Amino acid sequence: MVLPTTVPGVTDRRAAELLQPRWTRARRALSTALVACPWAIVASCVIAAVVAGATGGSAAWSGVAAVGAAVPAVVLSVGARKLLFHPPRWVRSAVLGCGAQVLLGVLPAVGAAASAGGAGAAVATAVLVLALVAAVVAVSSASRAMRTLLTPVSWELGATPFTVAVRARLHDPGMLTGSVSVGTRGVEWAARRHRAVGHGGVPFDTIRDARPTMLPDTAGPTPWLSLSDGSTAYLTPGPAVLLDTGSGTVTLPVDDPQLFVALLHARVAAWRSGTVR
Repeated sequence: MVLPTTVPGVTDRRAAELLQPRWTRARRALSTALVACPWAIVASCVIAAVVAGATGGSAAWSGVAAVGAAVPAVVLSVGARKLLFHPPRWVRSAVLGCGAQVLLGVLPAVGAAASAGGAGAAVATAVLVLALVAAVVAVSSASRAMRTLLTPVSWELGATPFTVAVRARLHDPGMLTGSVSVGTRGVEWAARRHRAVGHGGVPFDTIRDARPTMLPDTAGPTPWLSLSDGSTAYLTPGPAVLLDTGSGTVTLPVDDPQLFVALLHARVAAWRSGTVR
């Protein structure tokens, strides 16, 4: 699996030029996370299998473990293109994929090699350390790729198909987080407190206008979103975006409304032109 060298899904030449340095660095980190590190883990399992067979261990069991490590690596490599435009999923995919490799491949392979004793035990220790380091590097690289591509948020990201999420400013009585994201078909917003979640969204074809505003301090915390446990997430006074839709006006409590509106306008224009779908 080879990721594109140029910014994918962008026809706006100016936006592509501005984003190319970001994408070059993000692409390198993402390839490390979803391709290089998973296959390094597979290689370590193959080494353990060879050593186990050469030192009297269970070569058959080690071979099965190597296959167990290879399957998640294949899934990550093949699925990377499907994940390409969803940066918030990169870290989770690296965690799940490499975690599956460790459970299905590394631990059984290391156990088989260690049971052979002698050189097998030493190799088993080295393989375990290598695999765990590769898993940690994969997760950190996926996180770095997302940060590199999306930070700082800029208007030209709206001309791409990448999902862009910004923090929602909420009144936080404890462990409450919120976000507003611009995808390929619409705008979504969400809030979470522990296991309680709430979300909403509007497709692009229902958006009539988006404009920056300032919520006055006198308004105080205002109900914004109902959570699944029956509680309510409140937004706080300050800058925001008013989104006029076919079903009413939605308030999005973002810290830089001018930038968000510029990004949204670029995304809607790309969606209408058929570039983003």
